[in-house]
Amino acid sequence: MTRRASVCALLLALGGMSGCADLRKRQEVTGQVKYKGQPVEDGIIDFTPLDGQETGEGALILKGRYRIPREKGLSPGKYRVAIVSGNGTPGDGDAGPDSPLAGKKVPPERIPAKYNEKTIVVKDVADDGLNQFDFDIP
Repeated sequence: MTRRASVCALLLALGGMSGCADLRKRQEVTGQVKYKGQPVEDGIIDFTPLDGQETGEGALILKGRYRIPREKGLSPGKYRVAIVSGNGTPGDGDAGPDSPLAGKKVPPERIPAKYNEKTIVVKDVADDGLNQFDFDIP
């Protein structure tokens, strides 16, 4: 049982809630991510709830696209969005001693901090309609 499922089961057992992140209220979230006009080849997008929602989720960005399916989707409300994409060098996270990058300084994250660790991006997930959020990071 996952940690999230364990927490939901505990809350339900205590009678504290009528449902844990009601699946009927979850919304699919999709979109595109570009950096300097080009699709982000790979990265991560994360939605952190700001209105006390029980849901928060992330997704992989592949070839400029991401998708959080409804079964893992977000409850309606405002979310802080963070986007990371590394430095654009494949394999830069390989810390093994046989790595061609071993001992070399890894260049910093290429996406500006205001889109990830100091994000200022907020999106509002609606309870009906299309929740498509596209980002074109300069």
